[in-house]
Amino acid sequence: MKQISFLKNYSKSIIFLLVLVVALILEPHLDLQAKQLIYGISLLIKDLLIFCLPFVIFCLINNSISKLGAQALKYIALIIPLVCLSNLINTFISYGISHVVIDLGIIGKLGLASSRDGLQPAFDIPIRQLLSNNIALLCGIVSGLILGIGRVKQMPKICNIFEKFTNYFFKILIPIMPIFIAGTAIKLQHDGIMGAICTNYMPVLLTFTTVALGYVLLQFCVLARFNFPVVGKYITNLTPAFVTAFGSMSSAASLPLIIKGSEQNVKNPENANIILPAIINIHLVGDCFFIPLMALTVMTSFGMDFPGIVAYLPFALHFMLAKFSVAAVPGGGVLVMFPIMQTYLNMSADMLAIVTALYLLFDPLITTCNVAGNSAMAIIFDRITGVFRKRS
Repeated sequence: MKQISFLKNYSKSIIFLLVLVVALILEPHLDLQAKQLIYGISLLIKDLLIFCLPFVIFCLINNSISKLGAQALKYIALIIPLVCLSNLINTFISYGISHVVIDLGIIGKLGLASSRDGLQPAFDIPIRQLLSNNIALLCGIVSGLILGIGRVKQMPKICNIFEKFTNYFFKILIPIMPIFIAGTAIKLQHDGIMGAICTNYMPVLLTFTTVALGYVLLQFCVLARFNFPVVGKYITNLTPAFVTAFGSMSSAASLPLIIKGSEQNVKNPENANIILPAIINIHLVGDCFFIPLMALTVMTSFGMDFPGIVAYLPFALHFMLAKFSVAAVPGGGVLVMFPIMQTYLNMSADMLAIVTALYLLFDPLITTCNVAGNSAMAIIFDRITGVFRKRS
């Protein structure tokens, strides 16, 4: 039964890959009108996603904050700064890695097709946001604090309504995401730059794999004071959680195993039960490495200038805050970042599609890195609270 569940969850990536391959194979055989229609639908999906995201962000962050307040009220002042600091540091590490990758000339220029030769959508329906993502984020934080810290009696019912809305939203969104990617893949193939993408980004993906896995391994080494038998114990205790995360592409699905493994890695097992449910969807090491790295390399490959650190700072801060509203579904980490990448990095729909495609393909590894980062955070949290207990 476990093997069937593993294959069922992992099939999401397989299906997506098949859709992408089929779109690329069929592109030369489709007439221009069919390509324009598919591309138009692809852009419509993207616009509808951006339209709905403020409401989704509000619901997700409200639930994250309210549950944090209800389950770990006395630790909220410690957990949130720890998570924010970790996410921000990792986002800037990704910035530095991207700079090195680009300076080494690993990524070539893809170039952009001219507006005359590039594939145009068959239709364009302008859809405006009713609410900005920043306002939705702020309202979600305030609402979550009121419900969680205020211990409102109706909190479970309210959170359940919000959770049903987000689950329904993503239940509809995830199956149609391949259409969005396929439509843009057809455009990139039509414009003559899809082939370059396949070869250009392989070094970046290998860089991410090496750096992300090396980073989480280094965290465990530091926490174990480079006592390698202890490092081996940490990893052995968490191996079932890593396997589940890789197969399901969901940190939440592996939560029971993360808690069980982390309880054996900390001095006070209760701390694992406090912090891990609170940070499972908001502390995302893999996302913080992968999304900025791919966004920045895709930008430069399309001929855009690499942003300076001052220009990158607003993106990093909003990226850090948006981690509180990430959905626990395959691809959820990149979906809520669309408006941030568009607003602060000026990325086009084509660029977003490439980042999304690569994210979904690497989601198993990204999720595994997220789980490893959360496991390390549980040890850090246990050490800090242990110091507080000794002083009190």
